[in-house]
Amino acid sequence: MKALGGAEAADSTHPPPRVYKPEMPRGWWLRQRHYFLYIIREFTALPMALWLLWLLYEIQRASNGPKGYYPPSSPAFIVFSIIVLAFALYHTYTFLSLAGVIIHIKGVPSRLIVLSQFAAWLVASAVIAAVLIGFAR
Repeated sequence: MKALGGAEAADSTHPPPRVYKPEMPRGWWLRQRHYFLYIIREFTALPMALWLLWLLYEIQRASNGPKGYYPPSSPAFIVFSIIVLAFALYHTYTFLSLAGVIIHIKGVPSRLIVLSQFAAWLVASAVIAAVLIGFAR
């Protein structure tokens, strides 16, 4: 026990370890274009989440039948939906552009992987548009 007490006494002579606290200025993301676009991309998730929550609410309202349901058509809502669409397109573009970095297939250039992802997005969008137009008739 005495040896342990001696070790504790020796430890108390050393100063406590210093902790590194990095300081980031408030506008750090405004200094470089890359950082700015990254923050904008991350921000796009917030309005999209709000719009999707509204969509869930509208689906719940529509479940009561068509008699009492009137979809929102205010100019503010239409503008908000267009902005959210732009954010969703930007988010999708930046995500698919990274496909060549994320997916590695031996012998396949990353540019071809990125182009195939964009082609799949285009085909899926065309199929969904055709289905929606078909149901609208």
